[in-house]
Amino acid sequence: MRRYWMLVAAIVLAAGSTAGAFEDPHGVGYDGHDWKAMSEQAKLAYVAGFLAGSAADQAVRMHQANPKLSVDAAVAQIIRGHTGAFPYSVNVYKNRLDDYYFDVPNQPDKIFHAIVRETETIKENTR
Repeated sequence: MRRYWMLVAAIVLAAGSTAGAFEDPHGVGYDGHDWKAMSEQAKLAYVAGFLAGSAADQAVRMHQANPKLSVDAAVAQIIRGHTGAFPYSVNVYKNRLDDYYFDVPNQPDKIFHAIVRETETIKENTR
């Protein structure tokens, strides 16, 4: 019986410690320290999710402004015209973030702030 309660206590402690890991389930508060701790696949997935969420939000707004335009058609329009708020590829952003967070002073910056900054930098340099 004592082993049973020790096992229960261990499970409760483990669940409690992992529960803290889900305080930011969308990763909005992630910064450069989190970025550097991610695997390459996790970085690509994070950026892909960010870009997809941004495009979906933009498409919904376009649909709300013009209900005759479906969300699917709006997404297709955004992709075809490269008119998204974040128009570059997942790999471009992933590599830019790796470079951005290589500089230690940038590591406290939130990832979404870094993506916005890098987008602005790319656009400025291509004008």
